[in-house]
Amino acid sequence: MPDKHVQGLQTAAPVTWLASYPRSGNTLLRLVLKQCFGLASQSLYLDQDFTDPAIRELVGHEDVGCNPRRFVHLARRAGRGLFVKTHETPATDRHPAIYVVRDGRSAVVSHAHYLRDILHNDITLAEVIEGKAGLSWSQHVRAWTLPLRANTLVVRYEDLAAGNRDTLNAVSAFIGRSLLRGFDLSFERLHELHPAFFRRGSDAGNIAEMDAASVRHFEQHHGDMLRAMGYGDKFTRAGTVPGARPPLRG
Repeated sequence: MPDKHVQGLQTAAPVTWLASYPRSGNTLLRLVLKQCFGLASQSLYLDQDFTDPAIRELVGHEDVGCNPRRFVHLARRAGRGLFVKTHETPATDRHPAIYVVRDGRSAVVSHAHYLRDILHNDITLAEVIEGKAGLSWSQHVRAWTLPLRANTLVVRYEDLAAGNRDTLNAVSAFIGRSLLRGFDLSFERLHELHPAFFRRGSDAGNIAEMDAASVRHFEQHHGDMLRAMGYGDKFTRAGTVPGARPPLRG
């Protein structure tokens, strides 16, 4: 849930939502905004993972302080937009949004690790697949993309990670900012800064952690949505990912 002291951001313009299911590339998108466009971003959450100043600088994380309404007021007076991280479902507002989608198999494995290794929750991968840690992967993706929410750009985790030029150009056009440079920040550098948070970064590696029972369980709950999103044409082939596909815009 959003931290109470930043909930004022949920209804205030000029916000562009940076949305995703947990562990699906939200931080990666924030890295892209900072590294490629020179833009800071904010969050609905405390983001206590980013206490290291070096990580905060790389991500472009900007605290909103204890008075988010004043923060927004000052941003509006300065004519600057806000780019706000959220893992929530779409609100009733009409703010633009960039939604990052990731292969659901990789996302649930990464989310399970985060819940257990960083938050120290007693939860199994099966429970994450079933949505017992909040919305399930399918529920979250469906809420944002089926039907595609108006004024929303859908980009893929793997395309952001690869610095795909079509994807970067689509983000540039969507936010109305010129692309300053390509994205070439290595995952190895991020892993060195925070190994627990930037744990793996590899969809193939995450999916390879799933045993046969987990693969079947995911297929039962999310197989249709996985294929609707363009993943898993060969479902049992761990690590199968689609080629670069153009971002979707609503």
